[in-house]
Amino acid sequence: MKKFSSLLLIAMFVAGLYSCTGQKENAEEKARKGWTLVWEDDFDQSLDASAWSKTTKGKLHMNRYMSQNDGLYLVQEGNLVLRAVGNSAPNDTMPFLTGGITREGVKLNKARRIEVRARMNPANGATSYFSLLPADKAKNISIDFMERYGVDEFIYQSVSSEYTTTEGMPDNPPSSALVGVNPNLYHIYSMEKYPDSLVFFVDDIRTKKYPRILTDMPGQFPFDDQDFELFLGIRLNNDTDPAGLPADLLIDWVRVYEPAPPALPAGE
Repeated sequence: MKKFSSLLLIAMFVAGLYSCTGQKENAEEKARKGWTLVWEDDFDQSLDASAWSKTTKGKLHMNRYMSQNDGLYLVQEGNLVLRAVGNSAPNDTMPFLTGGITREGVKLNKARRIEVRARMNPANGATSYFSLLPADKAKNISIDFMERYGVDEFIYQSVSSEYTTTEGMPDNPPSSALVGVNPNLYHIYSMEKYPDSLVFFVDDIRTKKYPRILTDMPGQFPFDDQDFELFLGIRLNNDTDPAGLPADLLIDWVRVYEPAPPALPAGE
């Protein structure tokens, strides 16, 4: 029995080691069947200012506390760490400072797959998000493939449009899904955009599909008709308790894929 127990412990150790190694290899695997890598950023050295822009301050909930302060954009151990903190700077009326980045996301009429591997150190009143928003800022449209509110042990994936908001149709088809994962651990949050649907994933498990449907109501599927920009960051409620901050969003990498060209028949 003792020998059996020892062998079992060794087997468990080897299995655990293989599992950890396998998870790392899977996370680092860039080749995807049916897709070709367009670009990636592993954030190993610094934030590439030629590719990414720091999100500017604005009037939206997402960016009302955004700051260009370098202390909100740290590169540590291969992660880009975006932070949300209380603001103690003298003569500055903003109660909070938050970090966020943006770059070109998805062009109109293009199919794409976007992946972000990340984890979070949360705080009450802080929301981490990965979103695609129209380049035309006047449009009330969004694709949110990860939102984590406060210290929730789950995330939301959702879409919004004129159809889901103005027309009051968030449930036909369902526009959001709750996904039970622990966001304090690393996960890969993904979204695929097609001409007739949006498909969401967590760790390569499909979590939601939002299709184009036949309807006379306007704005049901505007997601293939315009350019989108990619936004990653943290937002805060105006009543967030600064004593509970900072909140951190640790981004390991971002990858964007396009459909692979069809394989040629043998001999051609």
